[in-house]
Amino acid sequence: MQWTDAIEEYLRDQRQAGRINSVETVRSYKRVLDVHALDTPGGPLAACREDAKRTLARWEYPNTRARNHSALVSFYDWLLVEGHRKDNPARQVARTKMREASVIRLTRAEVAMLVAACETPRERRVVLLGVCAGARAIEMKGFQGRHFDRPGFVWFSPDIAKGKRERWVPVLPELAPTAEEIRRTVGPHHAVVRACDNSGVVFRAPTCQISHGSLGRLVAAIAERAGIARRVNPHLLRHAFGDHIARHAGLRAAQALMGHASVNTTASVYVDRPALEELAESVQGLRFEEEPVGDRRGRFEEQMRRSADRNQSVTNRTDRPLDIGRKGTVRWVIAR
Repeated sequence: MQWTDAIEEYLRDQRQAGRINSVETVRSYKRVLDVHALDTPGGPLAACREDAKRTLARWEYPNTRARNHSALVSFYDWLLVEGHRKDNPARQVARTKMREASVIRLTRAEVAMLVAACETPRERRVVLLGVCAGARAIEMKGFQGRHFDRPGFVWFSPDIAKGKRERWVPVLPELAPTAEEIRRTVGPHHAVVRACDNSGVVFRAPTCQISHGSLGRLVAAIAERAGIARRVNPHLLRHAFGDHIARHAGLRAAQALMGHASVNTTASVYVDRPALEELAESVQGLRFEEEPVGDRRGRFEEQMRRSADRNQSVTNRTDRPLDIGRKGTVRWVIAR
């Protein structure tokens, strides 16, 4: 069996079985297997543990190596099931420990700066669909006019959504004018974010969607124009939507709006980690020098009021007055 035949047959079977659902996933798996084929000239049936180790050593970042390791394991498991091999050399290689991904946050002020920096309807569509609808890059690329046919909602159809998880996202007020403009000007099967030439002025055919690289460069250019120091990518816009939704719509609603397969993903990324605004509020007024007792009392009462706004379960408790001791300790005074 040759590598080309084995890879094509494997990808075809995985798509038919529903284990691979998107074109991007197919391309990702094919890239990994093509690299592995270069390290295993004897063919997939002659591959050994050292061949798998040699391929995985090409990727230095542990998360990338772990993800590509899974692709090799899946491929050789398929060869086992098909009866072409009796072992899986990829499973004989130790798994790489993944690092916790670093999630960069955008403040509300930075989001407003991004929106204000948009100069064309195309740029405004990209930014608002990210921060107001939580669209992934692959979903943003696949948007067509038909996804905005229902007034008041953005439809993430199974053919563009990750894992084919269909969802409906209500149109937020900031997105409403853009959604209406898309309904008026974009055909049902025309791309919402169209590809254009290098000048960025001449658009290609209406059905030609923007490429992944062009989308990233477009968002980075908008962020640079807005004066945001860090490099902003399309997925960062989705994170901004998640931060806002998770704290205002609740965990289950946020999971549905974000299109997560597990609620644990929503909780760990958007709920367990405080937003930048919450961190700033938590230390507001904090100082190392001695401050008057009256100022200290006012600062603590203000913090309690803000905490009550974020968590209504403690509203009744915050109605009780505060008593600040000589050493700055805070205790609740229970009315008798």
